[in-house]
Amino acid sequence: MIRKEVIKLPRNNRRYGRERLYHIMLRGINKSVIFNDDNDRRKFLKILKDTKDKYDYKLYAYCLMNNHIHMLIFDFHNKLSQIMQSITISYATYFNKKYERVGHLFQNRFKSKCVENDIYFKSLIRYIHQNPEKAGICKTDNYKWSSYREYTTFKNIVDCDYAINIFNSINDFVLFNLNNTNNYEEDIEFEFLNSITDDVAIQIIKDKLKINDIKDISTYNVKLRNDLIKRIKSIKGLSREQICRILSISTKMYDRIK
Repeated sequence: MIRKEVIKLPRNNRRYGRERLYHIMLRGINKSVIFNDDNDRRKFLKILKDTKDKYDYKLYAYCLMNNHIHMLIFDFHNKLSQIMQSITISYATYFNKKYERVGHLFQNRFKSKCVENDIYFKSLIRYIHQNPEKAGICKTDNYKWSSYREYTTFKNIVDCDYAINIFNSINDFVLFNLNNTNNYEEDIEFEFLNSITDDVAIQIIKDKLKINDIKDISTYNVKLRNDLIKRIKSIKGLSREQICRILSISTKMYDRIK
């Protein structure tokens, strides 16, 4: 059954920029299983709902696999670290108590990558939803623990309207998500898995510029500040959005500095 109602949103009236739209991945430590049964998955979705209520973020897609999780989040209030900390601590506390274990459940810090355009956004949603099919578990539209069914049947915690607007209709959404993927999705996976986390990026910048605190950059005179940002922009592997985020500068300032 396909959910028929479609809310049309004006394409030119989006209230936010791309620099706060993130593809997030959480992986079990040493690639270990983080969901042993459906109750674990239900608990994780309950935690997602609770954190949405608390931090007021948008969730456009998710997929819960045995040892990792994909999410597509828009962070209105620049609180991504707090959001993810709340999710991981809450779920790890539940999981460790239930299975009488101790120690870390998730591998290092979560991975995140900015979503910069509609083509990437659409391909990313398909990539997330097709994870079970690519893993040989089942067809995309038969998987119970992804957001795909929230788009096609009954909405639960996902904010569907924005994506449906991008796709123009729910039928276009379905056709796109069930089509065979192309090399673009493979590029997404390679780029994402090999992306540099904010913590690593900060350390790279500190080492390159020989400074102790990157927050000091904003206090320097304009010429010195711009010279340092130019050097940071030359570092391979750091995106425009990531640099703006960790330096707390606007994309307009970034673009002005050449």
